[in-house]
Amino acid sequence: MDSGSMPSQSCHCAAITAGRGFELLIRMLGEKGEIIPPGKFLSSAERYQLMPTVDRWVVRKACELLGAHSASVGEEFARFAINLSGQSLQDESFLGFVVEQLKASGLPAGVLCFELTETATIGNLEKAQVFMRTLQELGCQFSLDDFGTGVSSLAYLKDLSVNYIKIDGSFVRDAITNARSESMIKAIAQLAKVMCMETIAEYVETDVLRVRMADSRRGLRPGLCHGKAQRLEDLLQELAIYEATVSNWGRA
Repeated sequence: MDSGSMPSQSCHCAAITAGRGFELLIRMLGEKGEIIPPGKFLSSAERYQLMPTVDRWVVRKACELLGAHSASVGEEFARFAINLSGQSLQDESFLGFVVEQLKASGLPAGVLCFELTETATIGNLEKAQVFMRTLQELGCQFSLDDFGTGVSSLAYLKDLSVNYIKIDGSFVRDAITNARSESMIKAIAQLAKVMCMETIAEYVETDVLRVRMADSRRGLRPGLCHGKAQRLEDLLQELAIYEATVSNWGRA
């Protein structure tokens, strides 16, 4: 799998926040045009050390598409999250590649939020710190994904300059019926608040969970109850129409 062989139609996105925040998700197209979910190919990419190639394709394609619609995806309109692998953090040339793509696209860096899993970040702590610091100076944001599943979460959190903490969905899904899970969510959210970080609750897929998170004032960023996955190209067209409509209202 090389960056040139991945079809442009394989880039999809799903809404992850209230308002207009989106997470970019990758899909592949099979020989008959069928959509292949990430669970079917990312494990192989990881096994054969191909994740830096995958991540480069995603970053390049995202910058190309978002840059072409910069008028309607400015950070005041929408923000897009991109997942990165631990293998990419180990790639010495990956940071320079991301900076190059950002500058070439003309896209405001504040539009992008890069997501790193807790395990990958802790496993590459020094490189992760340099990576985050460099891109944050340009305006990008960072999210620590799957928080709560690592073995040293609190010990390393003070050394990471992240903007968002995403509480792992295994805690969120049973928060209604499991008092321990709900207490852990509260504790993580309170810790994040003290450290000036925002909290994202993963897998808030029902209205019951959404209301419970909101009632508890936990910096809610809801999951799929606010949006289903769709092609990035289609979403960008919708955002362009929305922005044009709002602009016309402002001139009326």
